[in-house]
Amino acid sequence: MLTASELPVGIMAEIKSIADSPIQDKLAAMGCVPGTIICLEFVAPAGDPMAFNIEGYLLGLRKDEACLLEVIILEK
Repeated sequence: MLTASELPVGIMAEIKSIADSPIQDKLAAMGCVPGTIICLEFVAPAGDPMAFNIEGYLLGLRKDEACLLEVIILEK
């Protein structure tokens, strides 16, 4: 399984789990819960932060935060 930080731009994936972390509840409150479909929309030139489309809104995450989201790719 890969993490959201490893997704290519424009690829849809489903969140399978959130790794144990002090910000696990914060991520869940922002919509990052298992079963949610996400798509990486933009990546800053240096690779950090990243913007994900989550149910119709853009959520900016640092790469270390995106690493906590385990995902499976839905399409290529």
